[in-house]
Amino acid sequence: MSLPSSVSGVRFSTAQSISELRAEIDNLSRQLSTGKKAQSLSEMGNFLSRSIDLRSRLARLSVYDDAISSTNMNIDARTNVIKSISEVSNQVETNSLSPSTTAESTNRTTIKTNVRRQFSQLVDYLNTELNGTYLFGGKQSGSAPVLDANLILDGGGGKAGLAQYITERQAADLGTNNLGRLHVSSTGNVVSFGETVPGSLFGFTLKGVTSQDPSVVAGAPVGTPPQATFSLTSQPVAGSTLTVTLGLPDGTMMDVTLTAAGGAGTNGFAIGTTTAQTASNISSALQNALQSAGKIQLAAASAKSAALDFFKGSATNPPRRVAGPPYDTATNFVAGTSTNTVLWYQGTDDGNDPRNDVVAKISERLSLAFGARANEAGFAETLAGTALMAVTNFSTTDETLARQQFTEMRDRARSIFAQAKTDVTATSVSLINAQTIAKTNSNDQKAEKAIYETALTEGENVPLEQTAVSLTSLQTQLQALYQLTAKLQSLSLANYI
Repeated sequence: MSLPSSVSGVRFSTAQSISELRAEIDNLSRQLSTGKKAQSLSEMGNFLSRSIDLRSRLARLSVYDDAISSTNMNIDARTNVIKSISEVSNQVETNSLSPSTTAESTNRTTIKTNVRRQFSQLVDYLNTELNGTYLFGGKQSGSAPVLDANLILDGGGGKAGLAQYITERQAADLGTNNLGRLHVSSTGNVVSFGETVPGSLFGFTLKGVTSQDPSVVAGAPVGTPPQATFSLTSQPVAGSTLTVTLGLPDGTMMDVTLTAAGGAGTNGFAIGTTTAQTASNISSALQNALQSAGKIQLAAASAKSAALDFFKGSATNPPRRVAGPPYDTATNFVAGTSTNTVLWYQGTDDGNDPRNDVVAKISERLSLAFGARANEAGFAETLAGTALMAVTNFSTTDETLARQQFTEMRDRARSIFAQAKTDVTATSVSLINAQTIAKTNSNDQKAEKAIYETALTEGENVPLEQTAVSLTSLQTQLQALYQLTAKLQSLSLANYI
C-alpha cells in the first residue's frame, strides 16, 4: 500500500530543497575559497561589460604610471646633472674668479690648471648617459653630444679649438697699429682720431668725447667711419681732463681719460710751449693709452666675445671665424666649417624648444616635454666662462701688465657666469615644473585608480564575512532538512495509522 500523496509531496519538496541548498552551499564555498562571485564570464551577467571597461581603464592607467615613473627618473637625472654643473660653476667663480684672488704668476698658473680640470668635469656632466641614452643631446640621444674637452680647448687635426679661435679674434680686434682699429694724429692745434674702417666689426668703436677744459673743444664723432677731434683754442689748465668713450667687442664700454700735466701712473700729457705742441702731446698720450687699453680691456673683451661665439656654434649654426689670415687687417667674418673648426656640440640643434625633444604621454589628455641640450644658453655660457680662463695667455715679459690682463679677464669671465646662472636656473625650473606636473598627475591617477579598483572589487568579489555567515546558515538549514528527510524515510503504514 502506497503512502498518501501528501507525504510523497513532502518528500519531493524536501529533496528539491536539499538539492538547491547543496548547490547554493557549493557556490558559497567556491566564492569563499576564491573570493570571486563568478567563476566564468557567463556567470557575471550584467556586470561583464562594466568589468571589461574597468579593467581597460586600469590597464591604461598602469601604462601611464610606467610613463610617469620613467619621466620622473629621467627628469631627476637631468636636474641632478644641472645641480652638479652649478656646483662646479660656483667653485670656479668662488675659488678662481673671486675679486680677492691674487694675480701673481704662480696663482695664475694654478688657476689655469684648475679651471681646465673643471672644464673637463663640465663636459663629462653634459655627456651623462642613462640606460644608453645621453641626457643632453636632444633627439640625438645615442651618442655623446659634447666632444672631448682637450679637443675643444686646443683643437686638433687641422681644426681650430677655442685657444686659436680667441687668438685670431684678438689679433683682428687689436689691428696692425695696436690701436684697436683706430687712428690718432695731430695737425696744428687739432687732434684727430677715429675708426679706420666703415662699419668695422673689429676693435674699438668710437662712442663719444668730452673735455673738462673750456680751452679744449671736443668734437663729437661724426661721419662714416666716425671721426672726432680735440681742438685747442688756448693752453689747457693743469689737472683738467679729456675723455674718449669707446665701445668694446663684448658690448661693454670704457673711458680713456687723459690728464693735462698728469702725474706718474696716469694717462698724462705735457702742456707744451704752444698749443700745437700740446696737441701733439695729447696725440701721443692718446696713442699710448689706446695701446695699453688694447692689451688689457680690448684683449679681454675680445676673448670674452670670441668664447661666447665659439660656444654658440654647432654643426647647424657654425661659429664665426675671422676672415684671414692675415687677421690683423681682416674686415669680416666667415662661417667656420667642420673641417677647420672644432664644432663642440654634436646634438640636436634645429631651432625648436629643447624640451620638445623628449615627450612622454602621461595621461589621456596630457603629454609632458622634458628634453635638454648641452648647447642651451646657460650650459654654453658656463663652458665659455670656464674655458676663457683655461686658455688665456698673459704677458710673459711684463709682470705688471700680466696682472692687469688677468684681473680684466677674470672680471669678464665673472660677467659670463652671472648670466649663466640666470639661464641655467631657467632650464632647471622648466624641468622641475614638468616634474611637478607629472607628480600631480600621478596623484590624480592614483585616486582614479582607487575608484576603479573599488568598483571592480564590489562587482566581482564577495564580502567574505557575509558569505561565511550565509554559508553557515545554509549548512544549518541543510542539516535540518536531512533530519526531516530521515524521519520521512522511517514512516511506515503502522506509524501512519
